[in-house]
Amino acid sequence: MPAADPAFLTFEYRLRYRGRPGMDHGQAEYPMRWEVTVDETSFTDSGDWAEVRVGSALVYVVPKAGMVNLSHALGDGDQPLARVAEMLSVDRPDLITRYLQDGGDLMIVSSLQITPAFRGHKTGYTVLSAVIETVGRAVNLVVLDAGPTCNQEDGKSKEDADSNAWLKTYWQGFGFEEAAGDYLAFANNSLAS
Repeated sequence: MPAADPAFLTFEYRLRYRGRPGMDHGQAEYPMRWEVTVDETSFTDSGDWAEVRVGSALVYVVPKAGMVNLSHALGDGDQPLARVAEMLSVDRPDLITRYLQDGGDLMIVSSLQITPAFRGHKTGYTVLSAVIETVGRAVNLVVLDAGPTCNQEDGKSKEDADSNAWLKTYWQGFGFEEAAGDYLAFANNSLAS
């Protein structure tokens, strides 16, 4: 299948949030959970227009992340978010100091999936760029886990390790840098100092 044409992509964003987002909100309810679906409008073989699913993403935005206790804001009941908080607080506090200290926002890419027919054309870059330009306009730092394919508690299989290495290389091509373990970080340079 040819590459998805960005001009024909439709992004649908869903946020459910109680109250007004802000630092006075309860820490456990603080991150904003955004669900994104991406469809392409294209011609079918019969000449009709149809919507085809290109992919989906789940991202969390933590406003003013450097001014809240990330362990409390991200750690209540969601292990992947708790691991991001631990990575930033323990392994890479320099990222908090550099990008979030003065009230910068944090985006965590929990998942980004592209339908197999649309893979191979950097469609993931197109989707993530659009999400950053909409949901993440005020985000200074984006974090993603390039190792989510490992489902084994006792370690990674060779196939998982190869897949994770490929994901790391792929996202480094977007501009992410290694943070710690399988985590990658991207400074939104239009906002970062």
